[in-house]
Amino acid sequence: MKHYLEAAIVLTLLLPAGGMAQNDATRYMDAAQGSALLYRGHKAFTYTQAFNGTYFWSDPAFETGEVVYNGKRYSGVLLNVDAARQDLLVKTPTGELYKVLASAYVDRFSMGGRQFFNLKKRFGGSAPDGYWELLHDGRAKAFKQVRRTLQQDLDGHLRTGMGYEGGNYNPKIHNIFLYSVSYCYVSEEGRIVPIRRRGQLLNQYKDKKREIKRHLAALERNRSLNFEQFCKEVLSYAESL
Repeated sequence: MKHYLEAAIVLTLLLPAGGMAQNDATRYMDAAQGSALLYRGHKAFTYTQAFNGTYFWSDPAFETGEVVYNGKRYSGVLLNVDAARQDLLVKTPTGELYKVLASAYVDRFSMGGRQFFNLKKRFGGSAPDGYWELLHDGRAKAFKQVRRTLQQDLDGHLRTGMGYEGGNYNPKIHNIFLYSVSYCYVSEEGRIVPIRRRGQLLNQYKDKKREIKRHLAALERNRSLNFEQFCKEVLSYAESL
C-alpha cells in the first residue's frame, strides 16, 4: 500500500498543470509498474545552444539496463549518462522525458553489457566523483570515466577532439563537446590510484614488474595496445601469476 501511494504521488508530480487524461495516466502506470519511483527525479538538463559532438557517454541512444537505486534493483529500464554533468538519466516509460537519478542513491548500474559504479558511494568521500565504467573485475579493479566538456570552436580545429562519429558535423556551429577519459586503479584493499601513464600502473606490481613487462614485450610491438587494452592486460596477467 505504501509503494502504491508513493507511486501515485510520483505520477501526480509528472502530470502537466492541466492534468492528464485518464487513459494517459493508466498508460503511464501500466508502463512504469514497480519502477515508478525511479521517475520521481528532476527533468534532465536541456542544452539549448547548438553544438557539435555529444554530451552523452558514448552516443545519444538509450540502452536497456539495470540500476541499483536506493538499495533496490530495477531491471529493464532505459539508461544513458550525461557525461558533461555526470548525471545518470533514465527514460520514462512513455519515452517523453529523461529524468535524473540522484547520484547519492545510485550504487551501480549496467547498460549495453557494460558495468558502471559510483565510486564515491562505494568507497567514501576520498573517491573521485562521477560514474566509472568497470574495465577489469578481479582482486584489483580498473575503471575509466568519460567526460564531455562544452567549449567554443570558432575555426573548427577542435573537431578531432569530439570522440564521437555520430551525427553531422556543422562547421557553422561554434560550440563543441570535447571528449576526455580518465582511468583509476583500485587495489584489493580499496586504495584508489589515478592512472595516467603506463608506468603508474606497472608500479602497483613492483614485485611482478619484470614478468609483466616481459609478457607485454611478447604481446605487442611499438606499443600497439591502446591505454585501455594495456590496463586490462596488465591486471589480467598480474593476477594470473
